[in-house]
Amino acid sequence: MNLLVALGASSAFFYSVFVMFLPQVFPENMRYLYFDGASALVSFILLGRYLEQRSKNRVTAFMKQLLSLKPTKARIKVDGKEIEIPAENVVEGDILIVKPGEKIPTDGVILKGETEVDQSMLTGEANPILKKEGDTVLGGSINKVGLIEVKALKNGKESTFYQILKLILEAQSKKPPVGKLADKVVSIFVPSILIISILVFDMWYLLADNIQYGFLSAVSVLVIACPCALGLAIPIAIVATIGRGAKEKILIKDPDVVEDIKDIRIAVFDKTGTITQGKPSVVDEKIFDKELIDFAIPVLSSSIHPLAEAIKDRLKKDIFLDVKDIKQIPGKGITGFVEGKEVIVGNISFLKEHGVSLDSAKTDKTAVYIAVDKKPVAVFYLEDKIKNEAKNVIKKLKERGLKTVLLSGDIKENVEKIGRELGFDEFRGELLPIDKYRIIEAFQREGKKVLFVGDGINDAPAMRKADIGIAVWKASDLAKETGDIILLKDDLNLVIKSLNLSEKSLKIIKQNLFWAIFYNALGIPVAAGILYPFFGVLLNPVIAGIAMSFSSVSVVLNALRLYKKPID
Repeated sequence: MNLLVALGASSAFFYSVFVMFLPQVFPENMRYLYFDGASALVSFILLGRYLEQRSKNRVTAFMKQLLSLKPTKARIKVDGKEIEIPAENVVEGDILIVKPGEKIPTDGVILKGETEVDQSMLTGEANPILKKEGDTVLGGSINKVGLIEVKALKNGKESTFYQILKLILEAQSKKPPVGKLADKVVSIFVPSILIISILVFDMWYLLADNIQYGFLSAVSVLVIACPCALGLAIPIAIVATIGRGAKEKILIKDPDVVEDIKDIRIAVFDKTGTITQGKPSVVDEKIFDKELIDFAIPVLSSSIHPLAEAIKDRLKKDIFLDVKDIKQIPGKGITGFVEGKEVIVGNISFLKEHGVSLDSAKTDKTAVYIAVDKKPVAVFYLEDKIKNEAKNVIKKLKERGLKTVLLSGDIKENVEKIGRELGFDEFRGELLPIDKYRIIEAFQREGKKVLFVGDGINDAPAMRKADIGIAVWKASDLAKETGDIILLKDDLNLVIKSLNLSEKSLKIIKQNLFWAIFYNALGIPVAAGILYPFFGVLLNPVIAGIAMSFSSVSVVLNALRLYKKPID
């Protein structure tokens, strides 16, 4: 395509130069200048190149975002003293001291202490995980509550976090180039035009002994065949697709999805934050004493635990009372004294440990009990709610013939329950980011194209590895940088709209390529002089330029139809 663009633009330009400086060489009716045509051609092509390249210039920002999340410092224990070193210098066997609020430098096992660890960056699970002596912790996760000593099981640069980084880079390098369809067409079209142009000149010279007409006809062939329409066919359709997508709250970052969408055979979803709301919310409650529960609100307000925040949001009150002796026990609950009254908030075993008599009912939801001065005052049932539209979206995907898969770092029982309820074909739980990546890779080895929908940092490797990645609303910045499509509204129906829009865009591109070649198929014989022996008509390069422009206008108008097409 570059060759034909260069020849077309150069021919128009140098023809104009010769006409300007040597007008006497040309007949009076052939003394035209085509500088504007040459510049317009180059402008059209550069516009297309810009639109294609813009989506690829995100790697630097994306990598900066990822690297900003890595642990930077580590505190190691040497001969009874604490020494601070760069996290990447940690070696297997080092004893790490990790304080509340700090990132764990590398994968390890807890030797001393008990805490809750926020692994959401790595596993996507909203709730902190209770970790005690003997439990493993992942590099990059955050220690929330207690001081712990951790024995490093891996070097700093071999941690789970760095494995995620490596996988993303690996998948990034395998992304296909934009414009495969146009490349295939042009690979045949360009050599054909070059051969036709040469043959036209030769035929005029050999059969009519007219070099001047041969040159003009050869130039006309190049001008009318200049691939403005071909150069615009994909970019202008992409512009229309992106514009329509933005109107529907769909941000398409990578135009490759338009070409790849037709081949998708498997739709893979993350669970927490994608299929579900991503945070616990109260779905049921039993309040035994409406007055005493007010004493629990200051205790709940003192905690940043997601369960405490959800209950406080449900109560919809802000009560400012004197709070003393707040204690948070990882994995169990909170205690404190409010206006001299002892408040206990936590699971049923925690309250029983404090002498509170309770009757428990079997439930598959998380139950949080509240007692004041040993008296039960309320119980709240919480769960991470499934998004209302999730079931219908999965149904529509299956109707399209796609296999649906649910992957999550949550426990297998929860994933299985949601998977069956929504009708997923396959569901797997207790997965790390590397596991999700490998599952996507396994599907692709079977020759199947994969769509991945997710929201968290932990989804980034799988999202980048997948043929198409969709980051849902409220996704992490890293997931947004990694995804090919970003949904700008909290609505999974936009996944279906994204697929429909991409399919319609691909149809528009194919139509544009057809019309671009159709006009050439009609115009090239005329430009070559096929009408001259019968009617004495030789196509003026000006007319050839107009025909070329008309083909460009046609593909633009066709692409604009995307703004009107329904995509539900």
